[in-house]
Amino acid sequence: MSLNHQLSDLFRTMAAVFEIRGEPIFKSIAFSKVSRLLKDMTVDIKKLHDQDKLDEVEGIGNSSKKIIRDFISTGRSPDYEEVVASIPAGLIPLLDIPSLGPKTIRLFWKERGVTNMEQLVKALDTGALDGLKGIGEKKLQSIKQGIDLLSQSAGRMGIVDAMPIATALVERLRALKPIKQAEIAGSLRRCRETIGDVDLVCCLKDITHAEEISAAFTSFPEVERILGQGKTKASVLTVGGLQVDLRIVPVDNFGAALLYFTGSKDHNVRIRGMAIDKGLTLNEWGLYKLDEYEKSEKKTGEASAAKPVACKTEEDIYKKLGMQWVPPELREDRGEITAAVNDQLPDLITLADIRGDLHSHTTASDGQASIEQMAEAAKALGYEFLAITDHSKSQVIANGLPADRLLKHIAAIRKAGDKIKGITLLAGSEVDILVDGRLDYDEKILAELDFVVASPHVSLKQDADKATARILRAIDSRYVNVIGHPTGRLIGSREGLPLDIDAVVQAAAANGTALEINAGYPRLDLNDIHARAALNAGVMLSINTDAHSTEGFSEMIWGIQVARRAWATRKNVINCLSLSDLKKFISKKR
Repeated sequence: MSLNHQLSDLFRTMAAVFEIRGEPIFKSIAFSKVSRLLKDMTVDIKKLHDQDKLDEVEGIGNSSKKIIRDFISTGRSPDYEEVVASIPAGLIPLLDIPSLGPKTIRLFWKERGVTNMEQLVKALDTGALDGLKGIGEKKLQSIKQGIDLLSQSAGRMGIVDAMPIATALVERLRALKPIKQAEIAGSLRRCRETIGDVDLVCCLKDITHAEEISAAFTSFPEVERILGQGKTKASVLTVGGLQVDLRIVPVDNFGAALLYFTGSKDHNVRIRGMAIDKGLTLNEWGLYKLDEYEKSEKKTGEASAAKPVACKTEEDIYKKLGMQWVPPELREDRGEITAAVNDQLPDLITLADIRGDLHSHTTASDGQASIEQMAEAAKALGYEFLAITDHSKSQVIANGLPADRLLKHIAAIRKAGDKIKGITLLAGSEVDILVDGRLDYDEKILAELDFVVASPHVSLKQDADKATARILRAIDSRYVNVIGHPTGRLIGSREGLPLDIDAVVQAAAANGTALEINAGYPRLDLNDIHARAALNAGVMLSINTDAHSTEGFSEMIWGIQVARRAWATRKNVINCLSLSDLKKFISKKR
């Protein structure tokens, strides 16, 4: 976890504690704002601190700056410690439970004496929380489900937090002279949305340096604790609580090791089975002729003494097995092996294929940058188009636009578009899908927009029938181009709408409505499974950042990775269309 995110979590916790204590709400709001600001920053807060530029950051008050300075200088904050010490320590972990907010925690504490997880679970089981004002059976059931969800995600880290840690460690490894190559492996290389631990693989020209590399790895500054250390492998726990395992192999065996430790287990089992069918055997050292391998093992006690058929690169091994090299994102035994054997793997989408972002926010609603600033940032990325899609009127908390403000905003977008050359701005809106599937603006207003993203934001615990009917009604609107973050889920904290995905994708295909992969973490919604179902039904996808700042555009890569796991090519994504083809896509439905 980066320092920015550590501090963001610290301020988020302080904000919650103020609510638990019953303090005036402005205190909580102020600290929540600092938390969001730190989480969204792309600049390292420590760098600003070291350059004495912390005072230049807008939105951080003096008391918050003191907390930041203390934490950077000493690794702790007396102010934070004083605040959290003012409530029972067991209440803090309860904040991680989905569906359980600070106000409810305060109520359980003050009215029923609940001060930790064990007491909460017991109170839920015995009915001790029944009868509390404002707490119905549905709420209590939601909290039980939240506890179950929390236990399922325990020990896992989101890809957005894990990837920077792993990348930094790999860069440090590559800087060590004996190392020829170093790569990320495991579920992180396959771009799973959450990571249990990280696997790294490196190779040496001279394997006698392996012990030296193992020692260097365990002494990296990111390492908090050494879990194990040997000549060819080491395991550590990083400062952010992430377990990282390093394998050290000779350069000639690197491809086999990378393939083996990338997985998945199901993919590896299948290709090992293919090897056996060909009279071969495959392991982390290489691909061998089975009879020679067994003979070597019997004669010398070391099977590795046999000469491999292929081992240096993954490509060599796949080729010897009679198949294409399989991109890591596809290695889940979901049809990729048959496709690779038949030379039918897709040419997966890349970040370079994206021509524009179709979901972004400005200061007109809850964004942090102006229309012009967002446009210039998108232009700097080489984008050909950008849709400005601020929130609709029902999103009061996000400063959503009533119809009269929206019409003025549309005019402002078009004026900015005329002024800024080299990029086309689309006047859009992220329109709320109301509980019954109606849209937040009437058709007369929607007709004024160039582009409409319709998204669910509230009532995300409807039953499957109501939730699906709600989304289907929005899909059917002639003005809706994309359904934004269709389930509304938040990874690790909110499951989202229990949609009948088959019905949704069939309706989207029939109506010419795209479905979004929202690239913002912890959304990544649609997920890879649902996105692939959409592609199989012939639905176009839209990969968007939902950017609320110019820095937010950088999150596009996370959506690309979801799309790659879904087998998407640039032909499946409307963000990859030329501007003229995008306009045809929009007008065809209208």
